[in-house]
Amino acid sequence: MEIKTIVNSLVDLFFPMRCLDCQEVVQSSQILCVSCSTKLPFTHWNLNQNNIIFNTLRNNCVIDNAFSLLHFKHKNITQKLLHEMKYKNRPEIGIDLAHLVKVDLSNYDGIIPIPLHTKRIKSRGYNQIDDFARTLAEINQINYYADGLIRTKYYSSQVKEDKKHRMQNLKDSFEIDSNLPFGHYILVDDVITTGATLSSAIKKFNFSENFKISVITIACA
Repeated sequence: MEIKTIVNSLVDLFFPMRCLDCQEVVQSSQILCVSCSTKLPFTHWNLNQNNIIFNTLRNNCVIDNAFSLLHFKHKNITQKLLHEMKYKNRPEIGIDLAHLVKVDLSNYDGIIPIPLHTKRIKSRGYNQIDDFARTLAEINQINYYADGLIRTKYYSSQVKEDKKHRMQNLKDSFEIDSNLPFGHYILVDDVITTGATLSSAIKKFNFSENFKISVITIACA
């Protein structure tokens, strides 16, 4: 144990952790310094129908409520956090952000993450939204259905596609796990831009009157 402590101390000394935004040296358990933490662009929304993402999604699918934690803009703190989560395998970011979601989910039947295709999981090794979604479920003491939704189609990237083409590509890209109990679920994703991915997933649930879906995302662009 002493050797591990010494090694960790040496790592902190020669390779200190730095704030993801301003690069100031921070403790190894920190992601942002105190100053940058106070600058997080919170939406201050409630989980309801009075926000941008509800209006974005309702034009393409039937949704009950929606919520995003942070605003997303090019090169802002949110983008940096999501980039680390998605490409650098930083699960602690998702866990910490989940603790900042101050909405009561206890009346919902469970949380389902937007899944990645098995090919994506194999190449990346993880689903970046998993730890955020799982922690939300733990905090609210509701069920977590990691495989409640299954991705059946694989696309290399849709970043450069417009909304119309994203919707076309994503058609019938998801299937619901046949063992998923009926109920009202929170569907969770990292960021919503055009809403194409979430709309495609929600439509699968809309085929049955026994499912209701609300949405939570870490960020809204």
